[in-house]
Amino acid sequence: MDNASKKQRGLILGALIGALLGAGTAYLLMTAPSDPEDEREPLTGPELLGLTGAAALLIRKLDDIRRRL
Repeated sequence: MDNASKKQRGLILGALIGALLGAGTAYLLMTAPSDPEDEREPLTGPELLGLTGAAALLIRKLDDIRRRL
């Protein structure tokens, strides 16, 4: 497989992953409670650290995939 087709495959894979993540985020935003002020609990430090770690893990995994293409 030549370099141009590897690049094209990587771009297609990235577009698909981005589309899935975008659709998932849109679903979460669309199904959010309409008036969350009464039900809202404050975020804790461990929750924010977990979210940051998950985002870093996703970026690292995507970079691993990019290097293998």
